Amino acid sequence: MTTCEIRRKKIYLTARACVGRPFCHQGRRPEQGFDCVGLILYVAGEQGVGGFDRLDYDKTPVRDAISRHAAAAGFRRHPLADMKPGDALILKIGRRLEHAAILSDRGVIHACEKYGRVVEHRLDEAWRRRIMAAYAFPGLS
Repeated sequence: MTTCEIRRKKIYLTARACVGRPFCHQGRRPEQGFDCVGLILYVAGEQGVGGFDRLDYDKTPVRDAISRHAAAAGFRRHPLADMKPGDALILKIGRRLEHAAILSDRGVIHACEKYGRVVEHRLDEAWRRRIMAAYAFPGLS
C-alpha cells in the first residue's frame, strides 16, 4: 500500500469511527455531534490538515456554499471518474441544497439530519446520481 492509500484509508476509518454520533448543526466534535461539513473538518483535523472552518451558515446553506469553500480549505477537485475512497464528496440534495460526505470502501459516510446521526451506507445508483464533485483532502493526490 502506498503512503497516499494509507492516508486515504485513515480518512474513511476516522469517519467510520464517528458512525452513530448524533447530528448537530455546526457540530465539530464526536461528543457534540456533527453536521456534514463538521464531520469532514473533524476528519481533516485528525489527519493534521485542519485549520479552516466557517460557522456563518444556516441549516439550509446557500447554493454552492460547500463547493466554494472546499478549495479555500485546501481540498483539490478532480474528475468524478477518478474518485477514490477517502475523497470528500459534494452531493446535491433536492434542487439546491449541497451536502458533504466521505467516500469509503463500502459506500458513503455522512452526518445526516434525516437520520439524526452519522451514517454509512452503500453508494447505490440514486446516491451516485447526487454526486456533483469529488475532492481530495489537502496533501493527497
